[in-house]
Amino acid sequence: MPLHMPSIPPKIAIPLALINLASFVSQIIQIGVIDTLLPLALTNAGLGERHGGMMLSLYWIADLIGGFFVAAVLRKTHPFIPLLISGLSFFILIVVVMFAPQSALVLPATLFAGVGLILRWVVCDGLIVQLAPRDKMGRVVGFHETLMGLGIVLGPILIGWFGDDAFVMSGIALVAAIIPLFCAFAMPRIEMASTQKGAGAVFRRWIDHWDLVLIAFVAGFVEICFLSVLPLQSQRDTGLADAGLWMAAIFVFGGTICQPLVGYVSDKSGPIKLAWLCFGLLLAGAVPMALAGYDIFAAVIQFALGIAVAGLYTAAVLIAASGRGQGYQVGVLVIVSQSYTLGAIVGPSAGTSLLVMIGSWALPILVLLSAGISVLLLMMRRTTPAPGT
Repeated sequence: MPLHMPSIPPKIAIPLALINLASFVSQIIQIGVIDTLLPLALTNAGLGERHGGMMLSLYWIADLIGGFFVAAVLRKTHPFIPLLISGLSFFILIVVVMFAPQSALVLPATLFAGVGLILRWVVCDGLIVQLAPRDKMGRVVGFHETLMGLGIVLGPILIGWFGDDAFVMSGIALVAAIIPLFCAFAMPRIEMASTQKGAGAVFRRWIDHWDLVLIAFVAGFVEICFLSVLPLQSQRDTGLADAGLWMAAIFVFGGTICQPLVGYVSDKSGPIKLAWLCFGLLLAGAVPMALAGYDIFAAVIQFALGIAVAGLYTAAVLIAASGRGQGYQVGVLVIVSQSYTLGAIVGPSAGTSLLVMIGSWALPILVLLSAGISVLLLMMRRTTPAPGT
């Protein structure tokens, strides 16, 4: 399927294109660059790998916690304001990390950037599902998620080219921060449904949408687990991390390049069936992955698993967007983002711990457990009568 936006009227297509551009350039820095540069720069500054890993974890924890306040910010402001905060936050972090990696400013800059990430994430995802025609929703979201994957890929490339030049990296971050501000002038305000406020209401939404929490959590858990464990597993099995790095790259490539196809499937069959299909693909590929090693068959399996994991997150976004008829609830999309983030925080620790204990069966077992338990719980939800019925 060609990588292009489906046919949409210009009055909708132009804002959508600008939202995609704003999200894409931000993604390059906020995930593609920061996820690699932050631990690398701190380690090279003599602070140690553990310190760099801790800062990266704090970055994602700030993203998770910031999600509880996003709806309140978006309810009162035009998208320009959260995009301004987002761009300012990652620009400050890049400058601090590049020029003063040993300073006390790294911690507050990291936390600020984590909050900026969730702001941009929810603003752009929210506007895309708000503006996209209902019959083309899957393809529009799939196109956006393809750009997000490409942004992650471009980040390490930029570090490889310019990672030693603090002024160039800071300049790139500044440009990436400014572009979304120009795009924001063509963006409408996000429609906010009337929802209950307060901590109790927030946790109630988590309980009410536990199926979305489960789907997005598994997506984040498996994806980041694979990316962190595959190189370590390869190093244990072969003495070199290269094969695992290639497998991880193929995994990401599968999830990125096939997003338009994932969106097409959702448009034709619905996001719920898409989620079931992705869970089935995960379960089918788990055991063969352990038996394949690092040959061409293993590459095909990783490509398919990448499609499944990326498809799960896309399905969660599309299910969250399906309630637009009553006013789009940003809080539900925030839950999807937070659940993915929670999975991303837990995944690497679980994966590396199990790798030490049982070796190359660690990833297949984690996939079988996370996907299998999720399928059982979702099947129970489908067969359990609603209260009062």
